[in-house]
Amino acid sequence: MNVLDEFQKAIEIERLKNLEDYEEQMKQPLDERIAKGITMSNLKVEFDFINVPISNMPNVRLFSSVRIICDNNISKFKEGSRVILSNGGYAFQLEVDEDSIDNFILKPDDYNFGSCTIDPNGYPKNNWEINATKTEVTSKLLLSAVQNLIDNNQMLNKIDSFLNGKTRNSYKSYSQKVDFLNKSQNSAYVNAINASDFCIIQGPPGTGKTETIGNIAKQLIESGLNIFITAPTNTAINNGLNAIASKVKDDSRVIKIGRKTDNKEVQKNPFIMKKLKLPYSSYLNNPIYSQRGIAIGATAYSICYPGNRKLDGWKFDVVIIDEASQLSIPLSIAAMCRADKYIFVGDHKQLDPIVPKKSNNEMFSESIFGRLARIYPNEINLLNTSYRLNESLIKIPNTLFYNNLLHSDSTTKQDNTQYQCNYHSQILNNDSHTLVLHNVFDAQGRSPFEAKLVAEMVADFLNNGVNIKDIGIMSPYRAQVREIKKEIKKILRNSIPNPFDTLFVDTVDSMQGQERNYIIYSFANSHPLESMRRLDFFYSPNRLNVAITRAIKKCIVISNYKVFDIIDEELQHHEEYQDIKESLDVFKKYYALSTKIEINETDNDEW
Repeated sequence: MNVLDEFQKAIEIERLKNLEDYEEQMKQPLDERIAKGITMSNLKVEFDFINVPISNMPNVRLFSSVRIICDNNISKFKEGSRVILSNGGYAFQLEVDEDSIDNFILKPDDYNFGSCTIDPNGYPKNNWEINATKTEVTSKLLLSAVQNLIDNNQMLNKIDSFLNGKTRNSYKSYSQKVDFLNKSQNSAYVNAINASDFCIIQGPPGTGKTETIGNIAKQLIESGLNIFITAPTNTAINNGLNAIASKVKDDSRVIKIGRKTDNKEVQKNPFIMKKLKLPYSSYLNNPIYSQRGIAIGATAYSICYPGNRKLDGWKFDVVIIDEASQLSIPLSIAAMCRADKYIFVGDHKQLDPIVPKKSNNEMFSESIFGRLARIYPNEINLLNTSYRLNESLIKIPNTLFYNNLLHSDSTTKQDNTQYQCNYHSQILNNDSHTLVLHNVFDAQGRSPFEAKLVAEMVADFLNNGVNIKDIGIMSPYRAQVREIKKEIKKILRNSIPNPFDTLFVDTVDSMQGQERNYIIYSFANSHPLESMRRLDFFYSPNRLNVAITRAIKKCIVISNYKVFDIIDEELQHHEEYQDIKESLDVFKKYYALSTKIEINETDNDEW
């Protein structure tokens, strides 16, 4: 692979694909766009203004946010999504800042803040529309990484050699292990410290990869090195920084770059300094920052910002990329081109990045972690002890995904509770991992039946003294997430104020890297094989793996029986069949391994 050539082509492919997708979406009728969740229409808005005059424009003000008033939000937009808010001659490029049961808030992004102005006394309050945007910000940022490689031939050759499997590590002799890390964790820790060029750490669910990262970073910082902590999401970055801060306990040495909304998990951590930006010129010789080793956490995009913004001018000794299985190769290059050594932590058996399909570009054929696991198999440090999954919960994922190389730590416990239920005692008192099958054909991507079932189970758990923060609920579809929240709000009424401040209800993709005692997974698709739409998304083994490995005590999966009614003879002539055949086989094996309960629309335990 010619890295520079493929990198440039990948950026252009993604730019054109985004533009093509956008134009194709906008050609569709409004009702169809709304149904597909790519448009919101007939909206009321409330702008929040900044009281700063604008020269030569006395009748307009900059706005800091827009509250969207909508009776039924079925869109795919989530926090961080880039959108266009429009009405007649008005069109603003914004980001979704909050997507909750009570609020849908948009804010200007860093690039477009200065153009977000409107007359506070004369703007229309009604008939606004939200659409996905064809923004090219991502392409512009990655092109700055391309330029960095063009200007630094030595770095280009280094990355080219690495991504083509030609780099060979040498190792230092550091041997001091950490007492409370297990054997596989200590092996990864020592190799990460000693490796000259790179380290690959595979962390299956609950095996303590974040703890391992924290100890690696602590040692690197204390050695006087500057390290960059990045990941595909701010949540993953924040979790890593929290682990580092718990060991370093010095906010001059642990910094998070991002807005307040990007810093939720670290906002109250006194050992992490929060900054919007930190150019190297502002850091150097500044006494509020450690000059003898520092960890800075931010998205890979932050390191690409041109000019005196974000992390301009930084060159790091080490970059640690967490959840690397979700990071695309182009985005990983953006992080690598500012560091001398790379530590990748992830699991290629979990979620992959979203990239253009069938592009014939090597950089979109797999994740960065998947590529490294393939070309450097002998360099993989496998964390093999799960502190999350007990012996019952680990059996299915261990068989399906990990060749039975994992084992449960002795500290994991079986859930032997006998639940007293108003609704579903048969389900809650079944095996630790239970597949609940039904025959209700109510929707595709949104199932009111499954949402009601989920809400009733939540009520049963709460009636048995389970803390609401210990429950996690997932679905592949954002529309189902909202449906579940509505049903939970109905059934809880006012018994728990602001339940979604602590109850996790979100997509599977948002749950990777997290855990809860009790997991409920709603497939919310009545007939995927009949509709033949997005089968590679729905029948993703990696997404299934993430969903069923978040639980500590109990995992309940809810599905229409048709999801597993897979008859190869009926599918073999479909154009997608060969691409997803192996994935369908995984789902068939999952069905065979699962303990199953069948229910119908009238079933509950109230009699």
